Amino acid sequence: MKRFAVTLLVILTLVISLVGCGKSETASGSGNKSGGKTTITFGFWGAAEDLKVYTKAAKDISKEYPNIELKVKQYPSSEQFWNNLPGEIAAGVAPDFIKISNEGAYEYINKGLFASLDDLTASAKVDMKRYNQAGADIWKVDGKQYGLPFNQMPAMFFINTEMWKKAGLGGYPKTWDEVEAAAKKLKTKDVYGLGLNLHPLHITNVTKSYGGDWGNGKTINSPENIEGLQKVLDLYKKGLAVTPKTLGYGWDGEVFANGKAAMTTGGNWYKGYLKDANPNLKYAVIPIPKGTVNASTMISDAYVVLKDTKHKKEALQAAYYLTNENVQKDFMKTGVNPSIPSLSAQYFVENPEFKEVQKAIEYSTDFGYPKETKKFNDELIKQLEDVILGGNDKSAKEILDSIQKQF
Repeated sequence: MKRFAVTLLVILTLVISLVGCGKSETASGSGNKSGGKTTITFGFWGAAEDLKVYTKAAKDISKEYPNIELKVKQYPSSEQFWNNLPGEIAAGVAPDFIKISNEGAYEYINKGLFASLDDLTASAKVDMKRYNQAGADIWKVDGKQYGLPFNQMPAMFFINTEMWKKAGLGGYPKTWDEVEAAAKKLKTKDVYGLGLNLHPLHITNVTKSYGGDWGNGKTINSPENIEGLQKVLDLYKKGLAVTPKTLGYGWDGEVFANGKAAMTTGGNWYKGYLKDANPNLKYAVIPIPKGTVNASTMISDAYVVLKDTKHKKEALQAAYYLTNENVQKDFMKTGVNPSIPSLSAQYFVENPEFKEVQKAIEYSTDFGYPKETKKFNDELIKQLEDVILGGNDKSAKEILDSIQKQF
């Protein structure tokens, strides 16, 4: 989920240089005026269910904003999204606004790719009181607002209930030790006990559950992070966990949907995906298991306006429309916890499969990645793959010590 392409940093350097030099008015942004309307392009990656909601919203937006024509651009995967977007920005053909996760947003905000919304909200008639304060605050950097929050939700742990029952297991695991014990009973020649993507989002959920935090780069090799990462390495060493790459899949949801792992770390985006990919799959959802403490990541997506668009006001208005009550109600059906307080109370009633995760909202926090997020992500993934897929015999301490030196 949400992996960053290896080439992104090189392309980002090109983008920043172009932003610094300035672009011609005709090259900047994808918005254009035609027939009295401003065409605004929205870019995202996600499930087929997401596209259905956005397509409907694009048809209806003229009821509220008759001056806007909204075009929706879906990228096939997160990798292609992050691979293609910087080049599109450099070429002046990028979407006017996009939806991204707080998982890696700080780096791009810091590099100046997104517009600050504070000077636009008044003219665009955007009321920030529409949103939960906590969700809105996630998208503030140095006191400036950079995103309209779409959702906020703790990370989750999914269990294939049919496999669980077949293995004769009882209550669902509350700790990683219990996950390990269950994985031993769930593993067969065709199924792994645990699908655990070698991606910072998933790894961070484990390290947080052991009391760890990346500390924006200051505490990468803390004892808590080392303990959590060692648990990950041990699960792989014992043959209980599998990464999507080993099985030829693009992300962890595919592994779970195809019945290749009985348990997996994931998020609320699974609901829409599984409904489309495997509608007959029966699953249970619980909070991220405890290592030594109850902790997990808080995931928040938001709409951000690209700095180079010629039509920032209209792009912000279109983004604001995508957070209205009607659109958010449609997303609730796909498992999204809306950023609007009036709907948040209904969320766990209408999505009872996520009820157990509600308590995790109290203790889930932001990722705490370093400012050079991509560099950190790439290095962590590389070193984990070298050990788990490449046979390198490094301990968790050796991995994190070497990464800490780079920050």
